[in-house]
Amino acid sequence: MKQVSREDLLNGWLKYHNTTVEEVIKTHPKEVLENPDWFKLYPCTQQQHNEWVTWAKAYIKKVTHYSKSIIERGWGVVYLDCAPYVKND
Repeated sequence: MKQVSREDLLNGWLKYHNTTVEEVIKTHPKEVLENPDWFKLYPCTQQQHNEWVTWAKAYIKKVTHYSKSIIERGWGVVYLDCAPYVKND
């Protein structure tokens, strides 16, 4: 069965910054990327965050063919690992 990579999900919201995980790795020192605070370098609006959640769940379903209920059951772990930082103005 095909799996969804963390990189695919991160690229899903990095697109709002016209970048990819590969480009982020090239741009920032390793020390920065080892800390989850690097997400704050690429903040999203609440609307972008909501769009990403909808996209990510649909993408996982498309790639894995998991049911909606299975995706929802595991969503908390995926969200904590991959969700963008939301900047509140």
